[in-house]
Amino acid sequence: MKKRTGKEYELSPINLWSPLQRQLVATGQAKGTPQQWIGSIRNLQGRGVSGVEIEWSNVIPELEEHHATLLHIDELLAFLKHAPPCELVLQRRVTDEYQPIVRYEKQQRPTEFPSIVVWRGRREARLLHYMDRAFGLCIWLHLEVDPGLFGRHRYWSLSVPRGRRKLASHPVERRFASSQEAMAYGRALVERMARRLAAVGFIGQTRSLNRFALYVLPEGENYTEWLITAPNLPVQYVGPHFDIPNIVAHVRSTERKTPAGARLLVLEEIQSDWNQELRAAIQQASQRRSIDDAASDSFEWDDDPQPPPFNPYLNHWLEAALRIMLLLAADRGFAGIAWLPGSLHAERFPWANADGLRAFYDRIVPAAVAKLVKSWGAQLEEAQFPTLSRRFELRWVASTRKWKVLHRESGSVGDEEFFDQDAAEDFRRSQEVPVLEKITAVYLSDAMRVDIRQRGLPYLGAVGSRQVPEPLLR
Repeated sequence: MKKRTGKEYELSPINLWSPLQRQLVATGQAKGTPQQWIGSIRNLQGRGVSGVEIEWSNVIPELEEHHATLLHIDELLAFLKHAPPCELVLQRRVTDEYQPIVRYEKQQRPTEFPSIVVWRGRREARLLHYMDRAFGLCIWLHLEVDPGLFGRHRYWSLSVPRGRRKLASHPVERRFASSQEAMAYGRALVERMARRLAAVGFIGQTRSLNRFALYVLPEGENYTEWLITAPNLPVQYVGPHFDIPNIVAHVRSTERKTPAGARLLVLEEIQSDWNQELRAAIQQASQRRSIDDAASDSFEWDDDPQPPPFNPYLNHWLEAALRIMLLLAADRGFAGIAWLPGSLHAERFPWANADGLRAFYDRIVPAAVAKLVKSWGAQLEEAQFPTLSRRFELRWVASTRKWKVLHRESGSVGDEEFFDQDAAEDFRRSQEVPVLEKITAVYLSDAMRVDIRQRGLPYLGAVGSRQVPEPLLR
């Protein structure tokens, strides 16, 4: 039996390379004095090497203090390759714990009335109301055909497929006053089954352990929270969303298919807690300086706690994140990458700056992607993928301490109440209808995908012109 490994962070083989190291080798210079090497390194900025990487590598101060008359390139490369500060690593949090997910789908109303049966003296019809495809759980709506003194009696029941004794070894013939009660009972059966399996050492397939699945657009697959870290930096920062240090950026992604069958890596969110906090600290410090200059003797100010440390990606974190996502898409054979529009983010996070979200996802991200893929002659295109409408939203009712479902347009609130937010979210989704979401995407040609796989991408500096065979262009 496989031993449980629990929770850990899984490192991905997707990495970016150092332009400084590659261009230094490309000069053909085998040895030189420290001053000659300093001149050569500074000249590399005209060949696509970023001054940020040169600065953070600390190679020039090291050479200035070097006392050797001649220095071989192998010695220089050994210094640069030892824990390079700008190196980026892609990782995700994973688990092999068996955690079944029950997701009920509301069934379409039948076009014909089902057969009538007599049950305890009542004539009733049974209709399939909800179904979970993973475990075969079915929620049935029972309707009395003949109206009685108090109207037509109705109730719900749950059925479990035959042969699934691990799911429920006892009869589950119960009546429920609402579909929510029936669905909750079905989830309880699956959770008890999972606990029984865990007790005997059963583990599931390694999968992402995600924290923010509630904010995912419906109908996507393989939701993953990607963490892009700089583990070799001489400083350390831990942000509010994850508990590992030096996350330069994090990307939440799903996999989706267009109506034509193209598989897209969809970036649900792109964010950098570190650099967002750092920018805010820089702005606040600038404002404090202006106050100090105007009235330094009369204005007392209690400084905030220490701002986060600087990192090389203050102005480059989005470029780095997009490059890694492009590498990931090419490595896993995606047709392209796409991202959600700013209006959806503003709707999803009503407490945030709506104008800022629209500017970032509708202007800044497209411009950065267009600049990146221009190296291969690729362009931005419009794409679509199926999801669910967003006619309803959840509302927390403080007086009852329960969740309710609100119709966005009319503002009306349904009668259903939920103690559990996940159950309320499942019910909300069951009320939505299928729609096509329009997004902006960039498609990868076969030649572009091969080029990215073979030649990779730099973590800083220019990508440069990437020549691909003309017949293979998309």
